[in-house]
Amino acid sequence: MLIKEFIDALDEELPLTLAMRDDPVGLQVLAAERELGTIAVAYEVDEATIARAAEAGAELIIAFHPLIYPSLERITGRSRVERSVIDLIDRRIGLYIVHTAFDAHPEGTSVLLGRALGLEDLRPLVPQGGPQGGLPGAGMGAIGEFAHALELHDLAKRVREICGAQAVRISSPAGQPVELLVRSVAIVGGSGMSFYDQAVSAGADAFITADVRYHGFHAANDRIPALDPGHAESEVFVVRGLALLVERAVRKLDAPIRVVPLEDSTNPVHLIV
Repeated sequence: MLIKEFIDALDEELPLTLAMRDDPVGLQVLAAERELGTIAVAYEVDEATIARAAEAGAELIIAFHPLIYPSLERITGRSRVERSVIDLIDRRIGLYIVHTAFDAHPEGTSVLLGRALGLEDLRPLVPQGGPQGGLPGAGMGAIGEFAHALELHDLAKRVREICGAQAVRISSPAGQPVELLVRSVAIVGGSGMSFYDQAVSAGADAFITADVRYHGFHAANDRIPALDPGHAESEVFVVRGLALLVERAVRKLDAPIRVVPLEDSTNPVHLIV
């Protein structure tokens, strides 16, 4: 089976129509059409990730984060993106991006984190139906409830543990204890503060996302608290979940294709504690 033939089949499991407008999903690099025997699944691509994919014998990398975003003006090898594109072409490895299409999938980024936290009755925070959706239950973010309410401080500790975060930033008025009881929680993995108003409107008691700005925390103190474990940390289950979808597509095709999850961290953010 050729790379493009598999990608066409994968679109039935993970339609790119789920992606947000202007998100650069799909094929970003394809130096040569090849017979497909091994697929590597990655969170994002750097030179070390490409080397691991090559060691596994992969002809294709399916990655969550785009490599080329928003565009590539030159290829001189001076940046991670340029070096990675050169490396992919030299090794004749294709690169296919899913990003917000996987975010909006019924088994995507936010749902995976919600399940790991123990939330029940998970559903899309912003449902995405009709011709743009393509899958029942698709939509951005997730919202669900705990069987029993817990204190916000305990939720933050649970998020830190589940996400493998060194710390969780949380909004709380200065000088006041964190004692709010939380039962309903909304989640948008990655940079999701643009969905904060939807979380409030949906009746959530707290909102988990990443890349929250200072004034965003101030604003959250007047409404519902925001919890920020970090960008990569909020998407910690992406590789595992994406690999399962890819494996499902392989099984349906009954194709002799091996799927190799690459879960080594590429997180460029490090906390000194």
